[in-house]
Amino acid sequence: MTAGLQLFDLLESKNREKSFSPMVWRAKLSLNHKGVTYETIPVTFLDIPTLIPQVCPNVTAPTVPTLKIADGEGLQDSLAIAEYVEKNYPKGPSIFGATPSEKHLQLFFDSYVSTRLHPAIQRLVFIEMYEHQDAENAAYFKSSREKGGKTLEQLGGDRAQNMKELKENLGLIHSALLRSGGWITGEQPGWADFTLISAFIWFNTFSPQKFEEGILNAIDDQVLRSYWLKAQQLIV
Repeated sequence: MTAGLQLFDLLESKNREKSFSPMVWRAKLSLNHKGVTYETIPVTFLDIPTLIPQVCPNVTAPTVPTLKIADGEGLQDSLAIAEYVEKNYPKGPSIFGATPSEKHLQLFFDSYVSTRLHPAIQRLVFIEMYEHQDAENAAYFKSSREKGGKTLEQLGGDRAQNMKELKENLGLIHSALLRSGGWITGEQPGWADFTLISAFIWFNTFSPQKFEEGILNAIDDQVLRSYWLKAQQLIV
């Protein structure tokens, strides 16, 4: 294990306790999966453009996640971080599987989660994300999201319709879990699981009640609930 890796982790700014970014969590779960030692550097929305370039001058468009891998050098994007970890820490369980085809299938699943689950979850937690910020970050969050002319309430849309969309798009995921009998990727978790678990963490962080309704109780059996309970072993 290599000391010195630092991962910039987005926290809500009201209490600075909850790590919520699904993209950061993809990176964290990948690092945890490989048993890599790293330090988390908590940031808020307003910290990102100033703090990250100070530590990683090579990063010209700062975002999270960013992994500091050497003095002055940061690596951005959750997938790039996972690929870096896979390459540089070959021992232990694989993140992407044993073959290129396995990786491609997991990246397809990644796209499904990002395009089919994330939009509904985002609409369902817009207001809660705003409410979990301090005054300065709340003002930034509101102004940046409302640039198109819609209010946060309008961007959130209809709650019932969002829940309906979420349930419909969970169907294929539910079927995949039924077939696998464990993780999306089989006996061991992998990138596909990290993308799904990260979306669940995001949703549950801001609205446990909506998460219960929209995910755990979306389908009338225990498959998704059992999966979430099992995922807790990866969330550290």
